[in-house]
Formats: sequence, structure tokens, C-alpha cells
Amino acid sequence: MSKRNDAKPLILPLTSDDIVGEAPTSSQFDRLSVASSMPSQSSLPSLSTYAQRQSHRSRLKKIRDNLNSRFKVPKYFKRMVVFNSLDFETAFWEMMNLIYNPKRVYKSLYYQKQTKNKWARDDPSFVLILCFFLTISAVFWGIMYAPGVVGILKLILYMVVVDFLLFGLVIATIGWVLGNRFFLLPEAQPVRDSSRPDTIFSKYFKFDPVLEWSYCFDVHCNAYLIIWISLYLLQFFLIPLLRMNNIVSTVLGNTLYLIALSYYFIITFYGYNALPFLHKTEYLLLPLAGFAVAWTVLTLSGVNIANVMSNSYFD
Repeated sequence: MSKRNDAKPLILPLTSDDIVGEAPTSSQFDRLSVASSMPSQSSLPSLSTYAQRQSHRSRLKKIRDNLNSRFKVPKYFKRMVVFNSLDFETAFWEMMNLIYNPKRVYKSLYYQKQTKNKWARDDPSFVLILCFFLTISAVFWGIMYAPGVVGILKLILYMVVVDFLLFGLVIATIGWVLGNRFFLLPEAQPVRDSSRPDTIFSKYFKFDPVLEWSYCFDVHCNAYLIIWISLYLLQFFLIPLLRMNNIVSTVLGNTLYLIALSYYFIITFYGYNALPFLHKTEYLLLPLAGFAVAWTVLTLSGVNIANVMSNSYFD
């Protein structure tokens, strides 16, 4: 039997590799897992969109920082709503000494300057107590001479907001300008830097402030304590006598206002005279001579200033 030259190739049986395919290597597994975990190119945000988003966030952050720096609530006003931070004991001590020994109160400022590096108070207790006294006085005045809720509210508005706070803002600003412009010692004046941009002080007031405005307001508050005692407390009990049209009521009423206003400027003088970088503060006592002249003229003319002021409030 002859052998055939075209013998058929040997067919081996099928294996699992023939069915599944060649198993990928470990490096191929790594590449596949990384590729599957990454989002597709179409799903990624574009670079320009990301840059715009970051720029928008940076602008918002700058705006918030500017607002926080410009409208930051001072610590003085923050302490008004935190009762535990108020020092009422020191405030009452200052009030008692302002009546008997005002110089002692201003001598204590040196310790405050050394410990807190500022002359003005950082505690609003004194102002809050004085506003409370004025409010109570307005209520009693309203009950006696302006009955009704509306009349009492008007008296509180006039006595606390207008007479004390608004008047204090004006007086403190005047004292602040005079102190920095005329009472400041030559060696205490700051050196002006021409390269520095103009501020609101140098633009409108033409000086760099050394004296703190808040200290000037503190001086007003200290001096106004005597105004409250004389014209809100004592006058309340003396008003029936002061409103009589005779020489006794005229002399008593004018003398009461003379003492109150004179003592106000004496306390103010002590306040500015206590600062070591001010001089010529004795000029603050000049209004006392004017008050004496006014008292003489009004008394001789039969004009009772206490009667005039009470009529302006209640008539």
C-alpha cells in the first residue's frame, strides 16, 4: 500500500487558552485599571472653565476680606452685648471719684496706658450706667410733667439720645480737633510723610491725629455725670420752687445751671490736662468767665434759665 505524500497536519485538542485568549500580564492589568478609573476626556471640565471658577472664587474672597476689614465691629461695641465682660465696679468707682476727687480718676489713666496702650476706655460700662440713669430720670420727669407713653418716650429720646449722645459727639469732635491741632506739643506732632497717600484725616482736617477721639468722648461722659446730678436729679426735686416767678427762684435756678456748666468744663479741663502730650489746656477754663457774666446779666434781668429750659421741654 503506497503512502500518500500530502499527509494531513496533526490536530491537537482545544485548550482553555484557545477559548478565552491569552491572559494579560500584570502590567496590562495595571494599565486597564487606571484607564477604567479615569473619566473620559469628554467628561472632564475644560481648563478655561476651571480657571474662570478659581478667578471668581478669589474675587469673592477679596470682597469678603475688604468688607470685614472696613466694617469690623470695634471691641468697645462688642462688649455691650456681653454682660460678663462689663466692669461695672470700676465704672461706679470712677463716678464716685468724679464727684469728690476728679484728678484721681485721670491719674488712673497712666496705668491703663501702660497695660492696654491706649488712653480711652475699652469698657462701655460707664456709658451704659449713665444712659440708664438718664432713662430713669426721663421716666420720672415724664410721669410728673409729661404724662403718657408718648411724652415719656420723647423725653427719653431728648435726654439720652439728643442731649447726651448727639451733644457728646459734637463736643468730642470739637475737643478732638482742638487737641490735635492747637493743644498738641510740638515734639509730639507726627512727622508727615509726603509719599504716604492722603487719608480722611489729612484730607479734611489737615493733621494726623495723636489724641484719640474715643478719649475725648470719655471726657465728655465724665463731665456729663455732673450735668445729670445737677440738672436731671436735683432740679427734679427743686422744680416746683424754680418755676416760681420771684428773685429766690431766679437766683437758685441760674446758680444751679452755673454750677453744672462750670463743673462740666472743669472736669473737661482735668481730662485734657492729664495727657502728657498736650499743653495750654487751661484755655478750656475760659468759658467759666462767660458763664459768670451770663449769670450776672440773667439774674439782674430777672430771667430764670431753669424756668426757661423747663418750659422748652414741657410746654
